[in-house]
Amino acid sequence: MEINDKNSCKKSDEDDHDHDHEQHVHHHGHDHGLTGEKNILKAVILNIIITAAEIAGGIISGSLSLLSDAFHNLSDVVSLIISYIAILVGKKSKSSTKTYGYKRAEILAALANVIVLFFVSGFIIYEAIKRLSRPEPVNSVIMLSVAFVGLLGNGISVAMLFKDSKSSLNIKSAFLHLLGDTVSSVAVILTAIVLLFKPWYILDTLISMFISLYIIKESVSILLESINILMQGVPKGLDKNKIKEKIYSLRGLGIRDIHHIHMWDITPGRTVFDAHIVVNKVRLKDADRIIMKVNSSLSKDFHISHSTIQIESENFNHCVTCDL
Repeated sequence: MEINDKNSCKKSDEDDHDHDHEQHVHHHGHDHGLTGEKNILKAVILNIIITAAEIAGGIISGSLSLLSDAFHNLSDVVSLIISYIAILVGKKSKSSTKTYGYKRAEILAALANVIVLFFVSGFIIYEAIKRLSRPEPVNSVIMLSVAFVGLLGNGISVAMLFKDSKSSLNIKSAFLHLLGDTVSSVAVILTAIVLLFKPWYILDTLISMFISLYIIKESVSILLESINILMQGVPKGLDKNKIKEKIYSLRGLGIRDIHHIHMWDITPGRTVFDAHIVVNKVRLKDADRIIMKVNSSLSKDFHISHSTIQIESENFNHCVTCDL
């Protein structure tokens, strides 16, 4: 009972420390997040202009690849708006009913963006297959001019979101939308140049299929990572056995067993870990020191941002309280 009281006080102190630490991190991340928000809004405006130009250019020129690029840009606009809203929601403070806060909103946004990409790409592939048997003439001059506008706008958008895409799965999904359209704009330009000299109109159809397949391929990794986070799967790069080996190797703690291990991401880079650690009865008096050393190792060696460790004696029946 005495140990529980000590741990309770210890936990209270740690909670206060964690709260101060979170405020400190938030303060430093505020400017970074604000920059990301501004860049997303700029990218929305750019992509609305690109989409309008490419839809008009695709209809006038008869280019399916230009229209496919236009529809992908339209999905970019939707993607960027979803990402922006998710960032605003994710900034809300945690509450009594949302104890981890609203960071998962960005994962839901990433998942929604990927699903939109799959549907848009699938539709373009369907239209392209219908055209394969009877390719339609294309006005390559208009196609080339509009594709250059698309390349310029998408290139600027990609450059603006590149830095933020490394730290946010949500922004990464929007970034991939834009990167895919940048690649597709290059492909459309090359196709238009060929069509200026040779009437190989089937090339326009094939390029539209290539663009769509490329975007689907690039989206799969985000889909799998989003699902893994929502299913509270083990974060990529973490190995339970290696973590156990490291904890066992901590000297002077008398650790006999480690069980009931769980680890998951709230969002990428914010990993939560909990485990029960068994020590002999003599070591129970050192519970605070054991917890501190284990937490320190988890943070330093595995970049785990939050860990909860329960200390047990050898004759404690953990199965009574552990159902996961």
